[in-house]
Amino acid sequence: MSSSKLSSLITGTRRVILEHLLEADANAVSLAENLNINISAIRGHLDVLELAGLISSSYEHAKRGRPKRIYSLTPLAYSLFPTQTTHIISTLIDVILRSFDEKTANSLIRQVVIELWGQILPKKPSGDLSDRLRGAVEALDRYGFYASLEPIDDQYGIVIRNDVFQPALSAIPAQQASLFRREFWKHLTRLIDGIRVHITEGSEPWSQGLRILIEERRK
Repeated sequence: MSSSKLSSLITGTRRVILEHLLEADANAVSLAENLNINISAIRGHLDVLELAGLISSSYEHAKRGRPKRIYSLTPLAYSLFPTQTTHIISTLIDVILRSFDEKTANSLIRQVVIELWGQILPKKPSGDLSDRLRGAVEALDRYGFYASLEPIDDQYGIVIRNDVFQPALSAIPAQQASLFRREFWKHLTRLIDGIRVHITEGSEPWSQGLRILIEERRK
C-alpha cells in the first residue's frame, strides 16, 4: 500500500487508536472505554487498521471468561511515527570527522561497508557470472533494496528500486556519502569475482531508481 493511502487511513479516530496502542497493547473494549467511542465503531476501525497491516491481533487467555483479542502495533505502524535516525547518524559522522583525520575517517567508512556486506551476503555466491549475480541480487532484495537482475545486451543490470541507505546518506556530508555509495558497490566486485561495476541513476532503460551495470572482466 502506498504511503498516501496509508496516510488517508490514519486520520481522526484511527490515528488516536494507533497513539493509544503506542502506549500499550489493548483490546477493543478497553479502547472503546478510553476513547468513549461505540464498541462496534472501534471494531470497524481496528478491522481497517489490521487489513492495512498497521496492527496485528492475538488472543490472550484469561483465568475466567473468554479469551481476549489483544491488538498490537506492527513495525509498519511504528515507522509512521517520528524518528531521529538521520539526526543520530549525522551527529555520529560529525563527531568522527572532528575526532579523526580525513584518511582515518574514510577508512572507517570503508570498514562499515565491509561489515554491512558481511550481513547482507555472509557467503560468497558460486557458479558462473549469472549465478553469482543472481545470488547477490537475491540477498540485496531480502535486505530491502527491491533489487532485480535484468539482461542488457551482453551485460547485466542490477535494478535498485529502494535505496535503503538514502535517508541516512542524506544526513551526512556529500563527500562521505559519495564515498560510502562508491565503496559499497565497488565491494560487490570483490564478492563476485570477474566483474566491473558502473553506477548511474534514474535514466533509461529504467525510469527510476539506481542502475548498477555489470560486465564481465576480459581475461
